[in-house]
Amino acid sequence: MSLNIIAPDDPALKVLENSISKQPDLDVKLTLIPWSKYRDAMMQTLKEDLATNQALFIPGHIWLPELAEAGYLAELEPLLSTLPASILKEYDMDDIMPTITDECRYNNKTYQLPFFTDGHILFYDPNVIEFDNDTEVPIVSTKEIYKLASKAHNPPHIYGLALKADESEIFTDFLPYMWEEGGYIFDKNNLPYIDNDANITALQRYCELQKFCPTDTNTYGNDKIANTLKKGKVALVANWGGQSAPIFLDEKNPCKYKTALFEAPWNATWGVAIPKNQPVTIKQQTLSRLMQLLNKESDKQVTLIAGSPVRKSSYCIDELVKYPWLSAQKQMLKRAKILPKNPKLGLFLGNLYEMAHKAFTKKLSPKEALKTAQKEAMKHY
Repeated sequence: MSLNIIAPDDPALKVLENSISKQPDLDVKLTLIPWSKYRDAMMQTLKEDLATNQALFIPGHIWLPELAEAGYLAELEPLLSTLPASILKEYDMDDIMPTITDECRYNNKTYQLPFFTDGHILFYDPNVIEFDNDTEVPIVSTKEIYKLASKAHNPPHIYGLALKADESEIFTDFLPYMWEEGGYIFDKNNLPYIDNDANITALQRYCELQKFCPTDTNTYGNDKIANTLKKGKVALVANWGGQSAPIFLDEKNPCKYKTALFEAPWNATWGVAIPKNQPVTIKQQTLSRLMQLLNKESDKQVTLIAGSPVRKSSYCIDELVKYPWLSAQKQMLKRAKILPKNPKLGLFLGNLYEMAHKAFTKKLSPKEALKTAQKEAMKHY
C-alpha cells in the first residue's frame, strides 16, 4: 500500500520530506498544498466515501475538536494496541512533551501524532531593552509592553515594537493580552461571551501599542515579522517558535536578539491525523508508517529547520546549550495556553480575526468590534 499524506506548505515539512526519502521502503508520498487551499483539500478527503489521502496534517486544538466531534478522524488508541511492540518502543510516546500530548487529545481520546509547534516567543534587542531579573528566560507582562516599547522607540533608527497585526494573524497575536487580563471566549455555560469587559480592556491596550510600531504593522504577517527581525529595526516583537531556527541560524544575518516569554503565551501543535473513512487495516498500516517517520531523529531535525520540536529528548541539556532560543521554547510549552476545545469555535473563529483587525485599524472601537463578534458567534447557537 502506498501512503499519501497531505500537508500545508510550511518550511517544517522539509523534515518530513527528508525522513520519507531516507525510508523508501515505507512507500510514502507527501503532497504540500498552499495554505489558502489547504482546508478545502483536507475537508474533501475527510468527506469522501473512501479517503484518497491516508493521512493529513491539522493544527491541533484549533481544528481537532470540530473534526473529531464530526466523526472525521480515527481514534489512535485502538490502532496503537495492534502495532508491534518494537514500533511503539522506537517511537516512545512518553517522550512527547506533556502539554503537547494533551493538545493531541479530545474527550480523552488521541487523534494526532505531533510534528512541530507554533507558540509565542518574544524577541528583544538587549542593546535597548534590559530586564531586571536574572532568570534565563525573562517573563514579560503584557501590561509592561507599553513602557518597554515607549522607552526603546526611536524611529527611524529603531521602532519600539512590531505587532503581527495582519488580519490573518492578529487574533492569536492578541491572545496573551486577553488571557493576562482575565479574558475569555466562552462563559461557564460554554456559550460565547466575547464582549466581556476584560476582552474589551485587553483589546484597547493592544490597539494603543501601534503608536510604537512601523506604520504598516497592520499588514504584518509571518513573513514581514521575520523580515523585520532579520533587519534588526525593532526592539521587541512576538513571533512563532516555529520560525526561530531560520532567524537564529542565518549566517548571513547574525541574530542580535535574545528571547523572553509572555506570562500566558499561546501555542498550537501541528500534527498528523488519520481520516476515519478507510478500512481498519489501512489505518493500522498508516499509523505504523507515521510512527516510523516521526521518530526522535526527525524531531531533532525540526529543531534545525523550524526551531520547535515536540519531544522531551530534543530539549536535553546539549540541545539547550546548542540553540539559543530553545530554553524559551521549552518554557513556552510549559506555560502555554490553548484555545477552548469547543467544536463550535471554528465556526466563528475567522470573524474574531476580522473584528480584532477592524478595531486595530480604527474602523470600529474595540467595544463595537467585540460586540459584533459576539452577535456573529451567537448565530451558531
